[in-house]
Amino acid sequence: MASSVLPRRLLSSTAAMLFGVSVYPIVNPNCDDCFELEDKDPIVIKAREIAFKAGVKNPQNVMVYVSEDGETGGSMGANLLGRGTICISNDVYRGFHQGDGGVEWDADDEDTPTRDEAEFILAHECVHLAKNHSLVMSSFVPVAMMSSASLTTKVHNKFLATLLGVGCMAIGGIYLSWCMEYEADHGAASLGDSFHRGGLTALERSRRRNCMLKRNWKSDWITDDGNYLGDTAHPWLTTRIDHLQHLQHDCAFCSLLVTNFKV
Repeated sequence: MASSVLPRRLLSSTAAMLFGVSVYPIVNPNCDDCFELEDKDPIVIKAREIAFKAGVKNPQNVMVYVSEDGETGGSMGANLLGRGTICISNDVYRGFHQGDGGVEWDADDEDTPTRDEAEFILAHECVHLAKNHSLVMSSFVPVAMMSSASLTTKVHNKFLATLLGVGCMAIGGIYLSWCMEYEADHGAASLGDSFHRGGLTALERSRRRNCMLKRNWKSDWITDDGNYLGDTAHPWLTTRIDHLQHLQHDCAFCSLLVTNFKV
């Protein structure tokens, strides 16, 4: 009896610790390796306007950071806590400000998004904040750990039990992440035609870039259709585009059935 209680207590402590570590950036949403934009910056003003439309309770508390690394954007924080941070790439920032101060738009620039694309990316991240997606994902980790541990106690074969436990955690995490990405896409597109149009253009731009990388580098991680298989946090680009075109709400894993896996 005592031998079974100790592992459970250890698992509970580990789950609680992981929850605390994952929640801290949500409670204190700052980007140490990025620089914060001033409140008077037009993109900050627009982000807060979009946040209000998306249902963020305290849009005036939304901060916007710019990162020199990475692509498009990301978010931290939660509506429940009244704080949120959006981090965008330098390309997105440039794309938003195209046309300001006499800067001409370069139609041949494959890295810099259009104004509509930049606003869709802001809206996508605002929906993540409004729906408390970061908090939901952080809560999933300890719950999944405890559920997996409970499952392993019901299977006598320890190797199979471990395989089932880890598999359920991984598949459950991917499914939840994909569902939230679809919800953020659709929520952003529902804010208006320009957001819908910007979303389709942004996703297609990413798909074309992946196709170019496939041609130049012959990567096995990119399919002929431009889906990057290493990104398990997001659904395949081809399916996100299809969902956004028709605003479908099919199952999160339906892309596995329609994606061409030729590499």
